Amino acid sequence: MYGAIAIYDTALKFAPNDLKTLKRKGFALEKLSELQLSQQQYTEAVKALKQAIAYDSAFSRYHSDAIDISYHGMIIKRLAELYLTNKQYTEAFASYQQAFATYETAIQLAPVDFCNHALKAGALGSVADLHCSLSQYTQAVAYYQQAIACYNTSLEIKPLKANEFDKARVLQRWGNCFQQLSRNSQALECYQTALEILRELPSTDRHILSLEE
Repeated sequence: MYGAIAIYDTALKFAPNDLKTLKRKGFALEKLSELQLSQQQYTEAVKALKQAIAYDSAFSRYHSDAIDISYHGMIIKRLAELYLTNKQYTEAFASYQQAFATYETAIQLAPVDFCNHALKAGALGSVADLHCSLSQYTQAVAYYQQAIACYNTSLEIKPLKANEFDKARVLQRWGNCFQQLSRNSQALECYQTALEILRELPSTDRHILSLEE
């Protein structure tokens, strides 16, 4: 991995704006970060992933494609999750906000791409979960609401069982959050809506089967 990164470094000295090289170095740094994390080298993994984001950002500036930009958002979200493993909540929140902005850029470029809306919904749900874990239930409610809105938009564009399942799970967690705030009628509404979605999914669906494991 280090050898490949060194080769890309040499290539970028001669052609610093070469799109393929920028993308390949960013990808190599991502893989290096994964390897370092598997070896519990947390600091090194964060550093490598930050570098990957920088190179992928440089690529995105020259190549404004919605798919590449949404992928960039996924890398930033991964960095937020890395911060969470070390309880660096301030850094995690900042990375999530950056991911939201990146997904929004992708949505502006491709507003009818259901995937971008679903990706943003997933990130919003993660932030809501983080607020809940910190007993910040009022903030969590707002993020869950935004996540559901994004899932609704995604499902209007393209109904997809996986996204319906994810929406149901977010509704369940939203209901739990309402319960913590003693807003029981709203909690019940969330639970009922989640159950309605889950009942519509076939019993053989892999997402439903996962609940039984």
